[in-house]
Amino acid sequence: MNLAKEISFLLYKHNCVILPGFGAFLLHEKPAEHNEIAKYVLPKKRTVTFNRQIINNDGLVANYISTVHKCTYEQGIEKINAFTQSLWDTLKIKRNVEIVEIGTFYYTQENKLVFVPHLSVNFDISTYGLPKLKIKPLVPKTETAVILEPHEEGGTRNQTLYAPADNSKKTNTGAEQTLTKIKEVDITLAAAKTKKRTEQLQENKRVKHEKKGNKKSKISVLAIVNTLGIFFLLGMTFALFQFEKNQTSQLYVDQEIASLLLENPITATTLEQASETSFGIFAETRNGEEAIQLVNLLRHKYENATIDTESEKNTSVFVISFSSQELAQEYKNLLQNIMEQKLVIRQK
Repeated sequence: MNLAKEISFLLYKHNCVILPGFGAFLLHEKPAEHNEIAKYVLPKKRTVTFNRQIINNDGLVANYISTVHKCTYEQGIEKINAFTQSLWDTLKIKRNVEIVEIGTFYYTQENKLVFVPHLSVNFDISTYGLPKLKIKPLVPKTETAVILEPHEEGGTRNQTLYAPADNSKKTNTGAEQTLTKIKEVDITLAAAKTKKRTEQLQENKRVKHEKKGNKKSKISVLAIVNTLGIFFLLGMTFALFQFEKNQTSQLYVDQEIASLLLENPITATTLEQASETSFGIFAETRNGEEAIQLVNLLRHKYENATIDTESEKNTSVFVISFSSQELAQEYKNLLQNIMEQKLVIRQK
């Protein structure tokens, strides 16, 4: 029995949901994010984490299952045990298992359980459904108010007009008036040409219709081929649209995962150990002395940071690696914003 929907529903109402004998899902507040470099804004959200140490049964999940499925509390416990056992069986065979709308578990070669949440899911009810927004800088237009006073002869013209401010107070010269007249003539000629062309098309259509008369139209082989070609093009367009949509969705997920791993690079190192092929991020330095200083500076956060012995004069420093090239590229882009050294990606 799959309990993904039950767990997801409880996470919208509770900060902690415990699967007895397996671990606990915990919610953490994440404030709204404003990224000036990437030009986007994210709403406040609540993300889920996993704690393997909390395994005691608090009765929350079992009571909810017994209420929804109309069974006893003991039967609810049995359903939870069957679900957790199926998770372990899948982890031992496939090394990973997904709980829909919550996250994915990875079982490393060192028998460590690593949880990566689905960052697109927001468990904060107050901001649920608010999307990621792209931002563009606004250039304000300066306007000045021109107030027309009433006529001295008893007129009642009180009107406020708004016009762009002109600090230079330049007057319209004769050359500018000539240019304006030329533009008006061009517009008139263009309108006349368009009207003449429209009339000609209508006349040609009328003559063609008269020649056909009442003859029955027959569909030619060429028309059939053209129709099939149109359907083929429509199918290709839809397929390309779906492909672009999937690529955009995957890029968004890679950006979110890279942003999360930038705050906790130890998780990225644990994930990378389960793959034979990896893509490493290297920092280029000017000399060996700078490389040693950079390694000492990075060790507090990147425990695997070392000098690349394969580079010339040992001036390249290995920072971190990933099994996915797309994820490595997104992480490199984020890391480059906070490092002075040039970063490159090389396959290990």
